Amino acid sequence: MNFLSILFFRLAPSPLLLACVGNLVFLAVVCHGEKPYQPKLSDGKSPDFHDFPMGVLSATGRLHDLEREIVIRDVGKAGFAEQGGLRSGDRIISIEGKISKQSFSMSTDTGLEGPQNLIGKALEAACASKNQILNMEVKRNEKKIFLEIKVPSSPAFSSTFPNKCSKSRKYFSGIVDHLVDIQREDGSWRPGVGGDADVYTGAFCALAVLSADKKEYLPTVKGAIDFIRKKSIALIKPDDPKVGPKSWQTSTNAILLAEYQLATGDDTFFPDLKKCCDLLAGRVSENGRMGHAYEVPYERTGLVIINVQAHLAWALAAKCGYKIDRKAWDRSMVEIRKSIGPNTGGLGYSSRVPDYPDIPARTGAMATALAITGEEAEMAKGFANALVKYQARMRHAHSMTSIGLIYGMAGIKVVDPKAYEKVMKKWIPYLELCRTSVGTAAYFGSKRNYAGDAYLGYHPIGNATVALMLADSDGKLFIHGGTKRNWLGKP
Repeated sequence: MNFLSILFFRLAPSPLLLACVGNLVFLAVVCHGEKPYQPKLSDGKSPDFHDFPMGVLSATGRLHDLEREIVIRDVGKAGFAEQGGLRSGDRIISIEGKISKQSFSMSTDTGLEGPQNLIGKALEAACASKNQILNMEVKRNEKKIFLEIKVPSSPAFSSTFPNKCSKSRKYFSGIVDHLVDIQREDGSWRPGVGGDADVYTGAFCALAVLSADKKEYLPTVKGAIDFIRKKSIALIKPDDPKVGPKSWQTSTNAILLAEYQLATGDDTFFPDLKKCCDLLAGRVSENGRMGHAYEVPYERTGLVIINVQAHLAWALAAKCGYKIDRKAWDRSMVEIRKSIGPNTGGLGYSSRVPDYPDIPARTGAMATALAITGEEAEMAKGFANALVKYQARMRHAHSMTSIGLIYGMAGIKVVDPKAYEKVMKKWIPYLELCRTSVGTAAYFGSKRNYAGDAYLGYHPIGNATVALMLADSDGKLFIHGGTKRNWLGKP
């Protein structure tokens, strides 16, 4: 299945329109019918190359391990790259007369170092310049060509970013407006494959919309909740933990319902929140391990990513009046403690593999849960320190990028806001490369395996991920360090 083809838009932008609004396009929100460029990505399971979006250029780049030249894999029709003369197959040799000092590396610990960092910074500077020109030298059929590519006008990220930044606020608003616009009539956001992926994706999209602090968007959030209740929560049989949705969906369902109640004071869905939390508690095994559903997989060693999402759900629900099952919480904590990597200080795959490298989602979600409850302060601090130390790994999380960035950044923010500000500044090139010419976000996955996000749908989860990264700084949601109840007010 071509996951990128299953996208829902009404009309494509005309070339004339793009040309007319070139300098102002960023300042406008995404209008109904505008179609953001979708990068042509290959799942990052390959050991030697990585595909990524090239921001407002509307193009897809490919980097091979240990190379410095960006290969243009795809150029969007009538986009800024095409208008500027860039073609598929071109190899970018230099950008603004500069050649990356570092080669690209498939190592997760190198993050955006190398050509991606260079072009991300160059794009930001070009968009903020007076002439809005990005200069590059490319190799085409062994011939060198110099290009001057016109880019849309937008300010640079402020020196105070992620706080008090007009660019990030416009960026965030454009994404949220777009998520509202593309929500389906049934309350879902169509992902890559449908099924229970609709539920998991929908929870994150709804959280992003909720974080915008706009009462007029509450129908979108409630539409998502109605969908989740019908497709997922309705499957729960209270007295039988073997019956019901997967624990992945159950935990995010609870996170959304709790954040909605904390934002609005509306406890209409508290019974559903309780059902979700009780189901998760009933799925904690005697030795504290959890699985995708009731059964604990992998020779009953389980996977800690479920434990930490359950703890985050319980922590948020407690703020809504839910009484945490302390026996389930404490049993799960036994497994969590055993899963702390002695080398990273973060949470590995399970107690069997504590030093598994993709730590951000597990570590971030648990740090957030502990910060919300006020428990285990030293453990939470240790998790935040691990996330800061290994921030370059933030896109690598249990075969996904989305939850690594969503939970990883949140975990730093709620425990150490100053460290969060420093880390977010390092991620500006990533945010710039995600930013489309119409103000939405393109999906930008990890260097290795992001098959889970194909399952969720690159377009909706990519937009939700960037929106929640940017929303962190506002601190409205409790997962972002919020403490104020009823901050949005009742619908």
